[in-house]
Amino acid sequence: MSGTETYSRSMFSLTNHEIFVLTAHHDGRDNGQVATWIMPATLVPERPRIAAILSPRNYTHELIAGDGRFILHMLAADQHELLPRFGLHSGRDRDKFDGLTIRRSATGLPIIEGCCGWAECRILTSLDAGDRIVYIADIVEQELRPGCIPLRKQEAFAAQPEDVRILLEEKHRVDGERDRAFMKTFDE
Repeated sequence: MSGTETYSRSMFSLTNHEIFVLTAHHDGRDNGQVATWIMPATLVPERPRIAAILSPRNYTHELIAGDGRFILHMLAADQHELLPRFGLHSGRDRDKFDGLTIRRSATGLPIIEGCCGWAECRILTSLDAGDRIVYIADIVEQELRPGCIPLRKQEAFAAQPEDVRILLEEKHRVDGERDRAFMKTFDE
């Protein structure tokens, strides 16, 4: 999952992207997940949009699909302990927010405190690629913490104890094997 193992013979082994957590709420249930495939999806500043790429097998995806909204959090450099909390286990099995201070957006979505920023997003459209869903979403509300340094992939992994790094890398490998069967091809 660190990137160097997964993409060792690829230009993607050189990346050191920000770590995001998406949170969702639907039918009285909350959940969240680590999301690393996030990017701006427009150059129009008064209509900000993002692209988020998620696994449709994640519990968070079920909640997002049910509500059509989510909160995107850019983690701060000192929030590396959230990586295993939101990236290692399923919310079907445990409450990922247990013991964590949160607040709610006006629409009831969970907001994690201390992040570099957060954005409430409303889904406009999606593309089902089988192993992933590509969402394009409008940012309807956001808050930025000026001067905050984002948590990045390499630093997040370096801050984890060795046993947690091993578990995260193994989960990434197992998820990739699982997803292979769901990948759609779009041949001409």
